[in-house]
Amino acid sequence: MKILVTGASGHLGAKIIEYLAENMPSSNIIAGVRDTQSEKAQKFTAQGIEVRETDFDKKDTLVQAFQGIDRVFIVSTFGDVESSIRQQTHAVEAAKETGVVQMVYSSAPRADVSDFFLAGIHRVREEIMKESGIPYVFVRNNWYVENELATIQQCLNGAPWVTSAGEGKVGWVYRPDLAEATAHVLTGEGHDNKAYELSGENLTQQQFVDAINEVTGNHIPLLTVDDASYSDMLKGANVPEDVAALLVMTQQGIRAGGLENAHSDLEILLGRKPTSVQEALQQLLS
Repeated sequence: MKILVTGASGHLGAKIIEYLAENMPSSNIIAGVRDTQSEKAQKFTAQGIEVRETDFDKKDTLVQAFQGIDRVFIVSTFGDVESSIRQQTHAVEAAKETGVVQMVYSSAPRADVSDFFLAGIHRVREEIMKESGIPYVFVRNNWYVENELATIQQCLNGAPWVTSAGEGKVGWVYRPDLAEATAHVLTGEGHDNKAYELSGENLTQQQFVDAINEVTGNHIPLLTVDDASYSDMLKGANVPEDVAALLVMTQQGIRAGGLENAHSDLEILLGRKPTSVQEALQQLLS
């Protein structure tokens, strides 16, 4: 069985390949990247892993890359709605034309029902895959602990943790856990046409900050503000307007419960307890 991982030069894709390589011959793993001459691509080659170009804007690269592939991991691409739909359509059409027997897609929490602003495009992408007739698996990844590293560093340098998310909770999850779970799906059986919610323990902003303080020995204060004040503070820190708008929408979504999950399949797919936020922070901040 040959497995291709798109987005292999990214943090998640590279970790998926790492876990795959622990359980199957490297000759059966293909790394899909945009730049086959990059340093990361060359590292895969040195490990005996074949590298193929996978540019979601160029369907012909996907058709060529998917040749002889049984299962493919389709990473979430970023962009506007139009480009996202086009890229997903390219990937699905390429999979159909080359006889791929399973597509695994990294989606968003409760993408089929969530009002969280990031879920909508994932819902459309999931539908494109469902309509293809090819067996699919959706791994709906919650918010990475790693997403907070830049903010954590600012707070360790003396800034407060600023939020307008109120008591909204987030199922923060350690990215290597998601990669390992996805690798298990790619190599396992019985996953066709299923959606897995992959989240950690639901925590408020205060509980997350408490975990940081516990791990680092610091006393980072939590500063709760409204959306307007949060936006003003971002602009005052010279955050680009479009980025600031996304960050405010994220806070609003968290406050509304968009990243809280009542159920997680992560432990089932891992076959062990997921890494806790405290354990993840210890690894990331050590």
